[in-house]
Amino acid sequence: MKFTVSFTAFLLFNGLINAQNASVQLVHAIADTSLHTIDIWLSNTKIADNISFRQSTGIISFPAVIEAELRICDSSSTDTLNPIFIYRDSLTVGEKYVMIASGILDSTVSYSHFKPLNFYRTPEAREFSLFSGYSDVIFHHAVTDLERISISETRELYTELESDLGYSEFSEYSEIETSNYRFRLKQLNNQFAAGEFDAFLASNNLEDSSLIVLVSGFENPDSNSNGPSLAVDVITSQGNAYSLPISNGKIQFLHNSADPELAEIDLYVNEALGINSFDFQSASGSLTFPSGIELVIKLSSDSASGPNESFFSKSINVNASEELIAIISGLNGSNFDPIVPLDIYMSEAQTSASIGSNTDIIFFNASTDFGSAGLKETSILNSDLFSDVNYGEFSSYISLPTANYKVDLFSNGEKFSSSGLNLDNYSLSGAAITLMTSAFVDTAANSNGEEFGLWFARSSAGKFTKLSSPLSIESTQKNKLRIFPNPSSSIINIESSENIEVVNIFNFLGQSVMTETNCKSPKQIDVRHFPKGVYILTITLNGKAQSERLIIE
Repeated sequence: MKFTVSFTAFLLFNGLINAQNASVQLVHAIADTSLHTIDIWLSNTKIADNISFRQSTGIISFPAVIEAELRICDSSSTDTLNPIFIYRDSLTVGEKYVMIASGILDSTVSYSHFKPLNFYRTPEAREFSLFSGYSDVIFHHAVTDLERISISETRELYTELESDLGYSEFSEYSEIETSNYRFRLKQLNNQFAAGEFDAFLASNNLEDSSLIVLVSGFENPDSNSNGPSLAVDVITSQGNAYSLPISNGKIQFLHNSADPELAEIDLYVNEALGINSFDFQSASGSLTFPSGIELVIKLSSDSASGPNESFFSKSINVNASEELIAIISGLNGSNFDPIVPLDIYMSEAQTSASIGSNTDIIFFNASTDFGSAGLKETSILNSDLFSDVNYGEFSSYISLPTANYKVDLFSNGEKFSSSGLNLDNYSLSGAAITLMTSAFVDTAANSNGEEFGLWFARSSAGKFTKLSSPLSIESTQKNKLRIFPNPSSSIINIESSENIEVVNIFNFLGQSVMTETNCKSPKQIDVRHFPKGVYILTITLNGKAQSERLIIE
């Protein structure tokens, strides 16, 4: 809501002492819960009626040849006989000011950092930007329980706009080209930000504007009479206020600690319950958290009364618009061989495949007694997928055409087992998954925990899926299809007793280089224009995809 001087006050001010006035914009930044809505009087004239916290007037003319007296009164006031606060100041004729009210009314009330109620002003205020196409920004710090802060832009400019701003202080003006920005607030003695806020100036049509960026509220509302939380608002010289949304990132938690005592746990984030009864070999969905701030993750047993009974704690953070995987792995007890402490391992995540028809896979080695892990595809690609992934490490993502594969798992360079990586059977086209080792090779030496296996988690919430026997691949590839010659340097023939719906050819990077639909049998494909190399030929018969390794000579 925009507050302006009343018509009576307008006539009064314009008739005062030959218009010997100053221009003033008033902002209500008093976080004291008893003063959420107030009236402001200039002498005996009400100039702001029912102005709420984080709201502003437009520009008002004040007499400058006499001392100006501002009175804060109750929001239902009809006179100034019982003011809450009186502020007197002498202003300069012709000067423009921003005046911001902040602080706490009563030092005896429960606020962690008492700052007395007052108006704070800055001269040489601007009504418009100095340059066309720009937004001129001045920052003001009105958070009583937040120490000196720096303010950086982290979306476009990647620079510090204010290095050291204390309570009640104004920064200098910054002239920035109007765009969509992100402001990061950081307390000078803290490695984590106090918050990040999306300042989308262009989206709000704030070009050519002069803007107050108000930081107000409480960093810790619980310690300040449950007052308003810290927030950032952009206020125009016309008195329009825009609350900046908090920037967010996302984290998917995966419970892959095979400690039998941790079969079911609770996960807390900054003392609040984030995941209740989190089962072993389960994934949460993507949980949204404010970016940049410290997130203290605590784990407790499912029977615990709260985070005060946690057995593990770790501080993490997520950047704005970032997607992360956070895998809980390791052991909390000592009856294991080897003993690997519990921890949370993190990596950037994908929620979908980079190519729509593919499946993207990241691999994590979470088995404490397995050793260095490697994975080789042996049915189509005949190639290593992941090599030498030590415990607690992530691979990079790989992108595979969605088909059914046979994979051999290696431990410290020795073949350990074979499994079916049946991407097509599990309808994983377009998906991104996390493939993991899990549990124990030697259960007797590890508290009789779960037996070792390869499992994957989708990017959505749910239980992990264990890889099947490679026999399931063979059962889906019946003798209904002939592909010849292979290798080939010219023409490939495809014959099938069933309807050929789709033919895809992928290069070794997983990129589609040819797609044909509604084919007839026999089908011929001219590959003379393809570069020599190894490809994947995927053929869909009656809704089921079958893949073969194709060599073009």
